[in-house]
Amino acid sequence: MKRTIDIINDRDQLNEWVLRSVNLYESTPYLDDILSVYNLNIAQPHRLESDLRRRIISAHQGRRTRELITILQNEVKFPYDEPIWFILKNIKDCLQSNPVQLQRIADSLYAMTAEETVIRLESAPKLNTQMGPMFTAWLRGNFNSLELEEFRTSNEGIYILNASEEDAKNFINNELNQNLIKRPDLVAKVNNNYIVGEAKWIGSPGGNQDKQVAEVLDFCRNQRGSVTRVGIIDGFPWATRKINNTIINFKAAVQVQESEYDIISALLLDQYLNSFL
Repeated sequence: MKRTIDIINDRDQLNEWVLRSVNLYESTPYLDDILSVYNLNIAQPHRLESDLRRRIISAHQGRRTRELITILQNEVKFPYDEPIWFILKNIKDCLQSNPVQLQRIADSLYAMTAEETVIRLESAPKLNTQMGPMFTAWLRGNFNSLELEEFRTSNEGIYILNASEEDAKNFINNELNQNLIKRPDLVAKVNNNYIVGEAKWIGSPGGNQDKQVAEVLDFCRNQRGSVTRVGIIDGFPWATRKINNTIINFKAAVQVQESEYDIISALLLDQYLNSFL
């Protein structure tokens, strides 16, 4: 994506909080520090017990399909990205009445070796769906929270809202006159100022990751009333140079770095909220 701001020489044109985030990435061990927010250490292989491993290999090598699938139904994940895995795992007798699906799944399983099947089961979990809960857990561990009624009446200090998805969404839309279809990742109050934010981990450019950046930018763009909206993005969009020292022009990075809205790293959230005191 073509840049409109020279990210090396014209940084004074950047949003203040964007600039702070870029500088944070470049001047600190950012990827080490962000582990405090996004605990990437949990992405470790899970070793199967030796007896379970033997049973899977035996059923696979013996082409005992129903036995193999019965074993796999008790595991957290399937050896590959199977579209009907949830149904397979949770719905009674689904395969008995659908022999074509059973054969399709069997063919996919036997296209792998027995050892490969086990290796895939033991592989580290995908973290994409766990990043949101990691951010929420970090918030709760680093900021004081209040139940809805106390949050509503507080007028001094920094607090985050402790409420259910539905109660928080209703409060934000009905009392703060917003137009959100879901609860934001951040609902904060600093003295009498309300701040809401969407948080995303962007690990690579393209596809769904670009869509997530667009969601954050749209969220910030639709400012309503006196409620401040902030985007909280972490990952590669704060980097400016590739490994060969050329300037990064990936869409997600350019859009974040040239955003006119307040977009920050989670590591700057405390500073950001304190700026409202």
